[in-house]
Amino acid sequence: MLAKFTRHKLLVLGILLLACGLTWLVVRSMPATEAEIRRSTCFVEGKSFLCLASGKDTIVLMADSIHQQGVWINRHWWWPSCDGRVLTIDNGFTPIHHKHLENADTLRKLVAEGTDSLGSLLKRKEVERKELIYYLRSHGVIDEGYTQIATYANAQKIETDSLTSRYRKLLAIKNIKQIKLFRKGVYKVSWYDGKGKLQCVNCQPIITNAGKSGQPVILHTQRSLKPWGVYAVRNVPWGVTHHKKIIVVALSATNKLTEHHAILVTGHFKSGNRHDLPRLFAADGSPVFSQHGRYLGIISRKEVMP
Repeated sequence: MLAKFTRHKLLVLGILLLACGLTWLVVRSMPATEAEIRRSTCFVEGKSFLCLASGKDTIVLMADSIHQQGVWINRHWWWPSCDGRVLTIDNGFTPIHHKHLENADTLRKLVAEGTDSLGSLLKRKEVERKELIYYLRSHGVIDEGYTQIATYANAQKIETDSLTSRYRKLLAIKNIKQIKLFRKGVYKVSWYDGKGKLQCVNCQPIITNAGKSGQPVILHTQRSLKPWGVYAVRNVPWGVTHHKKIIVVALSATNKLTEHHAILVTGHFKSGNRHDLPRLFAADGSPVFSQHGRYLGIISRKEVMP
């Protein structure tokens, strides 16, 4: 009798657990509401550095300022697994010959050309620097013009010293076989909390392929926690039916027209994954939803990247 009662309790418990699990999955698979769509996006700002590496030596060739958007995203659709993950677009300076970056010989040739070009620039800078030094020594009156020239000369000295250091490093690795070109991103993400106040957190530095500009990339915040009040989107395993009409979230830092900083803008798919929205309302990294609230992807120039 006791064994039968125990089996009955286990059966009831199993049914309850199964029902709870199914309910949980149904809730997790529900589309986002309008309020959740607005809370899903964030600003992504920082620097993207184009770097050249050879062994332990790394040279920063160029730096771009990044101002775009991103979306909080879960790792798994069936569980709140954002953990501070932000999906955005990998942007930054792309070399003209980016299609040949995988070829070591081509890359070494580009480095050699860049080194020679930088050497020529340094020669011109040195001539200009000597002329400025001569002017400052021979000018007998310290007036406003003298002060302006002295300020300019100091700025030129700092720039020339920086270029000289970079030139010497390039010369040292010019003939080394194992060299690699990559981008390093140093970003922060910011979002508006429930009170409309802008919050901010730094992200872990990220290293990406220099030839993959415009592709989706995941950033990880240093806290590794989803901030309170934001909504993390999820990719359901069965996919989402693409309708012609889409909704894009445009985040505004100085929005005075409505009570929301996140403005929902409607657009359409043109062909394939291309959209018809102007860049003003479709910044790189802006999340895109279907008209029913299903997450579709993020904006990358004129396309929606899943």
